[in-house]
Amino acid sequence: MASPCRIVTDNDELASAGERLVHLLERRWSRFLPDSEVNAVNDASGHLVLVSDHTARLFERAEFARVATSGRFNPLMLDRLEQLGYGPDAVAPDADLGGPLTLRAPVENRSIEVLRDVGGVRLPTGSRFDPGGIGKGLAGDVVLEHLRALGASTVQIELGGDVRVWGSNWTPGPWSVDVQDPRDRVGILTRLELAEGAIATSSVLGRRWTMGGRQLHHLIDPSTGQPSDTDVVSVTTTSSELWWAEVVAKVAVLAGSHRAPSVMRQYGCSGVVFDRVGRLLSVAAINQGGATQEALR
Repeated sequence: MASPCRIVTDNDELASAGERLVHLLERRWSRFLPDSEVNAVNDASGHLVLVSDHTARLFERAEFARVATSGRFNPLMLDRLEQLGYGPDAVAPDADLGGPLTLRAPVENRSIEVLRDVGGVRLPTGSRFDPGGIGKGLAGDVVLEHLRALGASTVQIELGGDVRVWGSNWTPGPWSVDVQDPRDRVGILTRLELAEGAIATSSVLGRRWTMGGRQLHHLIDPSTGQPSDTDVVSVTTTSSELWWAEVVAKVAVLAGSHRAPSVMRQYGCSGVVFDRVGRLLSVAAINQGGATQEALR
């Protein structure tokens, strides 16, 4: 997942169980591992592929998010990302890949077929899936569920800056999470508190590279097929589950600073929006957790 991971729970045995599951999900979901299940589905686009329950769940969540956001979240943009130069070498900030920048058309809003009863997934012919942030988010949720089932009384998971917490805090009061300044990753913009749940951040500054003399980032706007020209630098959202917080954070970044707060409220998330002129907008959720997720429970 190209991200650091930290798991804090009751004891070392439980933490090790969580670590093993993170590595398993990485092997199944990474687009950078040739034998991953995600790549097997991508290689067979247009055909039904049998996958593990974890992987079927990932595709199900991604398809749900695509429909719920009317395609503003589009998980089938891997080809576009690679056309723009985002491969393993572009993970490092400010990588210079050289070469010309090829402009493309908007990305089609196409559906993913998921047959959970048989563990089957079929992509539209000619399309490829990128797990991206939703994969990182769902990994946090899956690991937390696993540790709860094993008897954990408290769990804190950090995956690439995203946080999922549950159970008793080891300090008085709610869980507190500092939101870093995305410009230097040293300063703190604000602090968010929650009794339990998830916090995710999406930013245009984290993964950048240069191609054809133009600086690009990994947040592609499906309506243009290009890195978004949003005036939002980062969005941090809180929700009941990390995969959903990831989806809403990305959609809110693409929406721009004027629409981002209403987008977050629409999908049941609270949090903060930070724009390029340095404004920090706080957003309170109308329906924390997002009623749209209930269809998947």
